[in-house]
Parts: sequence; structure tokens; C-alpha cells
Amino acid sequence: MFEIYNIIPSVYHLIPRGSITGAEITSIFLAYVLPGILIGGGFALWYVYVFLKSYKPKNADEFEKEKYNKDMDMRPGRIENLERGNKTIFKIFVLFVVLILLSLLVYDLPPAYGIRVAGAAPSAPTDSHHYMDINVVGYQWQWVFIYPNGASSRHFLVLPADTPIQFNVTSVDVMHSFYLINVTKVDAFPGHYNYVWSNITLTGEYQFECVELCGLGHAHMRGQAFVLPKAQYESWLKTTRGGEMVEQFHVGTYSENYGPNNYDNGTVITPPSAGA
Repeated sequence: MFEIYNIIPSVYHLIPRGSITGAEITSIFLAYVLPGILIGGGFALWYVYVFLKSYKPKNADEFEKEKYNKDMDMRPGRIENLERGNKTIFKIFVLFVVLILLSLLVYDLPPAYGIRVAGAAPSAPTDSHHYMDINVVGYQWQWVFIYPNGASSRHFLVLPADTPIQFNVTSVDVMHSFYLINVTKVDAFPGHYNYVWSNITLTGEYQFECVELCGLGHAHMRGQAFVLPKAQYESWLKTTRGGEMVEQFHVGTYSENYGPNNYDNGTVITPPSAGA
């Protein structure tokens, strides 16, 4: 994707980016949001300036005269003069909006049609042997992660660094949205899988959460993702065991999910210890 925001490193380059796709998402987000803020804010300031410059307090005589003219314009049978406003300003505004839309279209077309752009993130691997599948299942109000060996976890996620990962995301009840901060985001629909891939380049702890309002416990649909070096991840994965599939997970009530023993139903594995 185009690195069009190198001229504003104070904004773009200080945003944490833990993955290749995370950088691309940030670039697209800024491409749309920053012009909107600058242009929208500019128009707002311009309107305030014009209003303050043109505003003049009216005395009683001027007020009565203006009221009389308005009353005369509303006489029965009178056709109001519709020639108002400034056509030149209107044409400039329309042209400006068209140019913005065309610019965004040109910005998005190359990746949309698979055209390689200098500095763009690589395409998702097509060979299943070169990426890892992680199944992500959302329900009120938890996330379940199922690993390639069948093991599963809730409230936390463990991933290897420098490995292409495909997240297969779905829901078992209402619409959710899985957001792995600084990495990727994808909606979760009941009865449907959405697929998104990423390659996390930095080890460490990340946060994930649901960003689609989904009910009473929405704020609890969050947790930590541990990104480990490949060797450490493989070692940790060997300590886990295959678990039940998501259809067999107990989807309980709010009190059951957050009661005293709420972390023990289903097959759940423990996160890696720090420095393991």
C-alpha cells in the first residue's frame, strides 16, 4: 500500500504495528480519516469565519423592515425567487468532493484487483502448508480459540511470531467482531465463517476484544494474546491436548459464565508462563 503518510511521522509511525497487515490497516484508516478530519474541520472553521465576518447586530428599525419584507414575500400568488446562493462556490464544492472520491478510488483499486504496489504487504499464502489455521468462535460473552491440534482456550490466545496465520472467525449466537489490536479485525456472524490472515512480526502480549455491542457482558469479551517465538510456541503447544469442538462448549447464562467456577467447563488449556 502507498506510504503516503511519511510526511507526518508524528501520527503514522508512532502507532504500534505488530504485524504486516496491521500496518496496512493503519494506512487505509489514516487515508480515509485524516482527510475527513482536515477537510471537515476546515469547512467548519470557514463557516464560523464567514458567519462572524458577515454578522452585524440589527437595530429595531432594521428588524421590522426585514420582517415586513419576509411577510411581503409570502403573499398569496407570489412566486418566491429561487435564485439564491453562490453557484460558483457550489460548483467548486462538488468538484472538490468528486476529486476526493476519485483519489480514494485510485488508492484502493490496485490492492482490490491484486495489483502489487511498492511497499505493499504480501498476499495471503494460498498453500495451506505454509500457514496456520486458528478457529475463532465468539459467543455471549467469551471467545474460544481452537488450535491446529484440537486444543482450545478461552480468554487468551497463543500465537507464533513470523508465521502466516489464518483466522477462521464465526459466532454461535449474535453478531460479534474480533479485534486483535494492532494486528487485524474481522466480524463474526452466526452460521458463517469470515477469514482473515496476518503475520505477526513482534513477540509480546497483545490485547483482543469484541468491538460489536452484543449484550450485557459485551465489555467482558476481551483478553490477552501471547505471541511467542516459533520454537517456544511449538514447545508450549506440545504440552496441550486435543479438546472438544466448539459445538460441545457449554454456552451458559451470564451468571454461569462469570460465576465462581466459570473457567472450568469445556476443555481449556493454560497460557504459557512468562519467560517459559
